[in-house]
Amino acid sequence: MRSTCHPLKPLLTLLCGSLFVCAAQAELKPMADNELAEITGQALVTLDGLTYGGFEYTRVNLGAEIDLLTNIDELRLGNYSRNDPNTVSDQPADIRINNFALGRVDNANSSNATVVPFQVRDPYLEFAFKVNGQGIREVAGIRLGFGRARGDLSGDILSLTGNMQGLVTGSASTAREYYMAQNNLNAFTCTFNFNCLALSMAGNSEIFSEIQLVKNGTGDTTVNGLPINRATHIGVPNGESFHTDNATLEPLLPAISTNNGDCVASGLPACFPLVNYKSIFVGDRTQADLSIGGAQGVFFSLQNQNVPWQDLASTNNQFVATQSGAFANFAKSGEGANTIYPFIVSLYEALNGAARVPTCIGDLSKGC
Repeated sequence: MRSTCHPLKPLLTLLCGSLFVCAAQAELKPMADNELAEITGQALVTLDGLTYGGFEYTRVNLGAEIDLLTNIDELRLGNYSRNDPNTVSDQPADIRINNFALGRVDNANSSNATVVPFQVRDPYLEFAFKVNGQGIREVAGIRLGFGRARGDLSGDILSLTGNMQGLVTGSASTAREYYMAQNNLNAFTCTFNFNCLALSMAGNSEIFSEIQLVKNGTGDTTVNGLPINRATHIGVPNGESFHTDNATLEPLLPAISTNNGDCVASGLPACFPLVNYKSIFVGDRTQADLSIGGAQGVFFSLQNQNVPWQDLASTNNQFVATQSGAFANFAKSGEGANTIYPFIVSLYEALNGAARVPTCIGDLSKGC
């Protein structure tokens, strides 16, 4: 399935289809007054209204949990010509993902194939309206979002625009082994190489860093003060470094493990091609309960002007600023020790890439 004008249609179709199936299985019977008096609850569909920054918003909330397994040959949002200086690639669309899939299939090529769905809770569809210069109220944007989301997102990610705030974490020894292999070093020659020696001193300490969409070659997240769009890489932003909970090592890391505008930290790549990550787990894979392990604030949007969308994952009424075009929001929530990331990538995967999980039942791992 290919979608260029409205790439959210496949998800909306699946969403509605799931609701219709549930409705078809329910037999309607009248209830007595005394039975009704004992029941409290909320309607499946609710409407919310909001006014902010000259925009009027109408949000249609679906109080439901939906399990998805979907495959799309090519997913495009914002497929139009851009001349912005903050456009950092020659990709034709703001978001372009080939072989896009949600969910996975375990034991795919066997009689015991098991679907492990992409789970969403409280999905919603929201419209932003604004009065134009001629006094006409028009749609300025639309977004599809989820209260909670958890599961495997797969695809060949060729370009992304939006917020992608993840965490890369792993042992310093993993970085050392990679560095030695890339520079043809052994245990002896490593001691005469500054970067290799520094990583050796770190031993098995856990190192970590926040990663964002970045401009390849520099690690910049903005150009002329504006967020980049059509990014092809994700990594440690320019000026940021790896960190550790090791109190002895932490003061040294900014000196040896910082991206100084060249997409390199400790001699290692600090910016990684998005296409290397064939599958990303959204949410916390260690928490099977969607209420705990589900990522919050995930949404996809399309807008014909800069639109601020309410951040439903925040508790202080914050808004997410989006530029004209398409936008994907996988942003962290909370601060400090309470920060929750929508996805976590191991250091090994960051350096070597992540394989695609099967998303089809049978021999094909993609393109069902």
